[in-house]
Amino acid sequence: MPSPRQSLSVQFALACVVVLALCGAAVGLDTIRTHGTPSSLSGRITAMDAVNVELQQGSAATVKDVPVNLIQLIQYEGEPRDLRKAREHILEGRYAEAITALGRIKEEPSRPEIQQDIQFYKALVSAKLALAGSGKIVDAGRMMKAFVDANPKNYHYFQASEIVGDLLVASRHYAPASDYYARLAKSPWPEFKMRANVANGRSLLEQGKTAEALAAFEKVLDDRTDSPAAKRQHLAASVGKAAVLVATKKPDDAVKQVEELLKGADTDATSEDAPLVARAYNVLGAAHRQAGRDKEALLAFLHVDLLYSDVPESHAEALANLAELWDRSHRTERANRARQTLRERYKDSPWTKRVEK
Repeated sequence: MPSPRQSLSVQFALACVVVLALCGAAVGLDTIRTHGTPSSLSGRITAMDAVNVELQQGSAATVKDVPVNLIQLIQYEGEPRDLRKAREHILEGRYAEAITALGRIKEEPSRPEIQQDIQFYKALVSAKLALAGSGKIVDAGRMMKAFVDANPKNYHYFQASEIVGDLLVASRHYAPASDYYARLAKSPWPEFKMRANVANGRSLLEQGKTAEALAAFEKVLDDRTDSPAAKRQHLAASVGKAAVLVATKKPDDAVKQVEELLKGADTDATSEDAPLVARAYNVLGAAHRQAGRDKEALLAFLHVDLLYSDVPESHAEALANLAELWDRSHRTERANRARQTLRERYKDSPWTKRVEK
């Protein structure tokens, strides 16, 4: 008969086995963070394509298809810690920190999904920095195009295609950009189709094709899809329509359009609407400048500088306009300060080049 001490030792050993078994069951889980409810799903990702991610859950091996339009991000079991850090930095708009974290990943992961995620996020960060004027558009475009070409069945495919289009527009290659936006339009979700139309509208406006741009934005505004993502695209199209009104020399109509859309937007600088609100204030500033209302224009651009400086593309545009407006009002010190910030933060931005001509 074992002694009490021996019995306790046996019980402790069995408890350790149980705990280790439970820990082992917890390890090996992938996590999908979603935009909806529930906010996350755990299991083992067994397959994916551009439309769905297949998740195996529980001991009964239940398989669930998670639509890509509901996915915010995926965390894989066994992924490098710095990949997880990089994703969080990207969500917070901290792209310089993200690229540093990604640069610390030296070993090549065994799972292809993790390899693809590293490739995508490196390209994404390069694109975000380049579009903001802190990197080379061509280099970022090459990286993202390589990802799209190599991974048509990855869940990032539609987002990556849209970004390639944005980079092509930024480098004034409009025809191929429309081809990449067409890929986004072929997705099965109305919100993604709306995004494609907004992107096309912006491209057409860049080309001076105001009638075609307006038609693209109106198509989005006429879409009755009711979801948070669809409402965001309605907001984006409203901003685009206001920009068309400026381009067609209708500044007062543009001001009314922007003031109306801002009533329905979340103007908090940390909200998902923030990039669109920043763009809207820039359009408002441009409309006031066109109408000769410099004071009102200054206030609009200052909104972006003071509240939305974490939206790089819009911030660069606002700073360039502020530099010019401060010069016109003989506030040389403030004009020079705006130019200095442009040079330091957005050295490759076309807005920086504009104020240094």
